[in-house]
Amino acid sequence: MSNYSINDFCTHEEGLDYIFARMTAIYGATFIRHFEGIDHRLIRREWISQLGRFLTYRPSLDYAINCLDPDFVPSAIKFLILCRNGPHIPTDPAKTLFHEKQETNPVSKEEIEKAKKRIKELKLLCKFSSNIN
Repeated sequence: MSNYSINDFCTHEEGLDYIFARMTAIYGATFIRHFEGIDHRLIRREWISQLGRFLTYRPSLDYAINCLDPDFVPSAIKFLILCRNGPHIPTDPAKTLFHEKQETNPVSKEEIEKAKKRIKELKLLCKFSSNIN
């Protein structure tokens, strides 16, 4: 049974906005100053690159946020480690391929005997043709 819920997922951008908003609330001015003088587009690209799929799953983000060091703003790599230690990202059951076992039609005894008889005939033909040459 899957614990998949579409409401737990978001886009990379939404995930990044979510954790940056939460960390701004947690660390206040320290968080804002942490990135002072660095191009915000570069910061966003790097965090998105580092966190990847974890940014799309809110329970992973919440887990990491709840494990933050209260005194230090984490790097993208540190935040990734926290996410990895969190909950597994479930797979959308609608996107999972299931291979159903195909029903086999059992071969009747009559068909088996018929095939065995044909094999014997072919073996005889092979012996006969090899004796002619």
